[in-house]
This record gives sequence, structure tokens and C-alpha cells, in this order.
Amino acid sequence: MPGATQSHGRGNFRGRVLENRSICPDHYRLRLLVERFPPSCPGQFINIQCASVEGIVEPRQADRPAGRPPRLSQPELTSRQPLLRRPFSLAGRRDLAGGSTELEVMHRVVGAGTAWLAQLTAGAEVSVLGPLGSGFAISERRPMAAVLGGGMGICPMLYLVEALTAAGKEVVAFAGVRTGGALPLASAGAEPPSPAARPTMCTAEFAEKGVATVVATDDGSLGFRGLLHEAFAQWLAQRRPDGADLTVYACGPEPMMKAVGDLCLGRGIECQLALERYMACGMGTCQSCVCRTRAGGEPGWQFKLVCKDGPVFRAEELLWD
Repeated sequence: MPGATQSHGRGNFRGRVLENRSICPDHYRLRLLVERFPPSCPGQFINIQCASVEGIVEPRQADRPAGRPPRLSQPELTSRQPLLRRPFSLAGRRDLAGGSTELEVMHRVVGAGTAWLAQLTAGAEVSVLGPLGSGFAISERRPMAAVLGGGMGICPMLYLVEALTAAGKEVVAFAGVRTGGALPLASAGAEPPSPAARPTMCTAEFAEKGVATVVATDDGSLGFRGLLHEAFAQWLAQRRPDGADLTVYACGPEPMMKAVGDLCLGRGIECQLALERYMACGMGTCQSCVCRTRAGGEPGWQFKLVCKDGPVFRAEELLWD
């Protein structure tokens, strides 16, 4: 993606858990301390091995009795311990003196891998592969930015807002969830979310960066009642920003991102979308995370890998059907 940022270094690191805090039902904020982690940018991700580090570095050979199948005793084969890594968008990064880095991710318990992550306590170690993928591009000529996160797609927006505010952009945030209890953000307390899709200083994580937020819930239990792209459309109608001044960044469920992309393309607004896929290797080897993108010539499209060519794509690149 032209203008997107991608780090040229990546590696396999041991991360030590600093905090693994529950932030709402089944959602956790995980902070890891990693030594000599390469440069990264918002939109990139890491792959975490959801299994004991000791088990990874000391594999055991299975016994094979003569004339019989092997006796499988390894936990990744006999139990629900995951064999493949799990991808997580970076929610933040803080570089410390001496070459250490704090990495932050958010995770939601949906299966064996994230259930294993949820039980980690301070001092535990995990294997971290990264940074992976290409990140968001911050437009130098566009002074405004809207960041849209649906569900766990809120995670990379936290990291992105830091970069956007540091670049002097005027930023507004949109956070969408099914119900208010599933919002993985803390209440700022000063001002509640607006039912009219008006940005308020209602979420602590964005408010501390000086960014107002529109919260949308499917059931109307908090903020705007409806889907996130509907709240964004209402904000556009109210604010009427010049399309040449605004860049939109989004991550979340694909129906939401398709709707946001179509909305922006119809108004001439630059839009960048971070796709969510199962990305076992994170480096383009397993070929499991393909998406269709536009291309010249016949048949007019080509496959690209979300982990390697993305996960961030321009809205006009993507073919959804």
C-alpha cells in the first residue's frame, strides 16, 4: 500500500507478562515486556504462541512401538492446547530505557488459545513473533482523521490514535459493540456517550489523548442505537467534512468495513481498512489468509495475503463479493 509503514525487522521473542487485566466480560488487556523488539507501527500485529514457552523450546519425541501407531503424549496432540499461533493487533507500544519495550494487546476468549491467554498472570512468559504485516499510512496533506473500531477492531485504533495526535491531526473515534457491557474501553465519567452520534469525551482511553468518541451499540444500551457505519454516516451528515481533508481508518467485522468503505468511496474520502483473518504463520507461508483485490487485465482481480500484503488495504483495492 503506497505510503503505508512496514518494519523491515521481525523476530521470535520471549515476552514477560506485566499485566493481564479483565476489562469487560471475556475481554482482557495484556501487557508484555519484550527485549529488543524491532520498530513497529499502528496496524501491524504479533502472533502469540498460546502454549508454554518451555514446551515450545523442548519438543519431545513420540514413542513408536513396533507394529503399532505411535503413542502420542504431547499436550498439543492429546489435549486442547493450540498448536498454531494466534494473531493480535498491537494496541500500544512504549519503548523503555535499556532496549526494553512494553507491548499491549487486547484479547477476547473465544476458544482454547484465548482461554489459555486469559489465565496468564504477571511473570509468565509467552513466545511472540513480530512485528508482522503493513500498518496504516498517515496522510501528510489531510488534517482530519476518523478512526472506526468494531468489537476487537477497537484494539489497533488505540495505537493509531497515538500516532495521529502526535502528527497533529484532528481526530474523532468511533467504537461499535453489540451491547454496552461488551465495550472494551473504560468510561471517562465526565460525559456519557451521545445517542445522536455526537462525539463526546466518554471513553478514558481516547479522552486522555484529547479525542472524543462516538459509541454505537446494536441494542441501544449505550450511546447510538444501531450499527457503527450508521453512526459514522450520521456524523458525516452532521459535520459535513470536506472529503479532501479527511482520512478514515477502520477495523472490525467485514460487513462493517465493506459498508464504511462504500460510504467513503461514494464521498471521495480516503479510507484504509485493516482486515481480520486467521493468520497462522503471519508471514505468507501457509497461504491461509487470502483476500481478493482489484487488478488490471483478465480476470480483473488477484489474490493477496492479508498477513503479508496487509492487513491494511485501501478501500478501493478490495473486492468483497
